[in-house]
Amino acid sequence: MSAHPSLDHLVRHQRDLADYKHNVSTSADGRFGVAWWGLWNQHVRLSPDATVVDLGVGSGAFLARLRERMPEARLVGFDLHPEMVQLAGITLDGMGVELHQADLALPLPLPDASVDAAVSSLTFHELPHPPDLLAHAARVVRPGGWLVLFDIVRWPLAAYMEGKELTRDTLDHFREHCLFSPDDLAWMVEHAGFDVQEVVTRSGGRFAMVIARRREG
Repeated sequence: MSAHPSLDHLVRHQRDLADYKHNVSTSADGRFGVAWWGLWNQHVRLSPDATVVDLGVGSGAFLARLRERMPEARLVGFDLHPEMVQLAGITLDGMGVELHQADLALPLPLPDASVDAAVSSLTFHELPHPPDLLAHAARVVRPGGWLVLFDIVRWPLAAYMEGKELTRDTLDHFREHCLFSPDDLAWMVEHAGFDVQEVVTRSGGRFAMVIARRREG
C-alpha cells in the first residue's frame, strides 16, 4: 500500500502536471473574485488574529488575498502535491504563511479545535474518499468556527464535453468532477458536524460554494 494514496490518486487523475498547475493558477481570479468575497464578508466573522487553514492551497491565491484582508491572522496552507506547495511558496513569499505538504485524507497535523476557519477550493473531488477531508476539518475547526467548501458539481455530460473528445480519459474526469450535486455537498458537510448557512451555485450551476459553521457540542 502506498504511503501517499491521495497523491497517487491525484497524479493518476491529473496526468499532465504542467497543465494542472496552469489551470489552478489561471482560474484563481474567477474563483476568488467579487462573488466569493461577498459571501465571505456576509457570513464569516473572524477576529483579526484568527487561524485560517487552506486545505488544498494550490497556487496560494486565496491565502494571498486573505493576507491583504487579515494582516495579523495565522494562515496555514496544505496541499497534496509537493510542486503545488512549491508554487504556493513563490506566491506567498514574505507573507508569513505556513505551508505544508499533507495527505488531506489523513488527520491534519493540527490540534483539536485549534482553527477558526477552514477553506477548501477545488480539492474535495480530487480525493479517493472526499468525505475524509470534512471529517478531519471537523476535528480541527473549533465549535462555532467556519468551513467554506467550493467545488465542481454535477452537470450534464453534453455540456461537460464541449470542446473535448469523448475519450476514456475525459469520461474518467467526468465521473470524478460531476459526482456530487450541491445538495450532496451540503448533506456531507452537515453529516461531518457542521451547520450549513448557505449554498450558492456559480458559473451556471457548474460549481457550488457551501458555507457552514461547526456545530456546538
